[in-house]
Amino acid sequence: MTRLLSRMLAVLVMGVCDFAVSAESPAAEIVDLVPVIRDEGISVSFRVEDAFSEDIVRAIDTGLEVSFRYNVELKRARSGWLDERAAARQIRTAVTYDNLTRRYSLTREIDGEIDSTEIVANADGMRRFMTEFESLLLFDVSLMRPNEEYYLRVNGVMEDRNLLLLIPWNVAADWREAHFTYMP
Repeated sequence: MTRLLSRMLAVLVMGVCDFAVSAESPAAEIVDLVPVIRDEGISVSFRVEDAFSEDIVRAIDTGLEVSFRYNVELKRARSGWLDERAAARQIRTAVTYDNLTRRYSLTREIDGEIDSTEIVANADGMRRFMTEFESLLLFDVSLMRPNEEYYLRVNGVMEDRNLLLLIPWNVAADWREAHFTYMP
């Protein structure tokens, strides 16, 4: 009996591993990450390429809310130690398609607070809103020390999934970094 159970467990583990290996690899990629440091704060611009898989497009077309989550971190580079995280923000964009009006309702939140909302009629406008960010003021310059090395890190989660309803399996864009020296 225990032999049968161990064989069944082995087959199950192999099936999960096979699924994980064959699962769609994250094709989304963060590009054009540019931090701009001014007296009023640090603005961030970036965009995401190939964020819309067939599953995501299908979900949007059926009227389900689809959201993307972007994590943005400001870190101070330190030699010989782990880099220090000075601050972190989370950006969430969401879209809901109304099949009757044929319009997309869009929302962008920063750390859970609504930053922007729009209603657009075409898919191109929806895609831009969901994946392009221009001069978002995210961090205060008081978080930085003069003449120190810093970098911004951004990644994005396009789909949250679970294997066997237990194991988180996100389809995400890898971290992208932009390094700079803070000189007030």
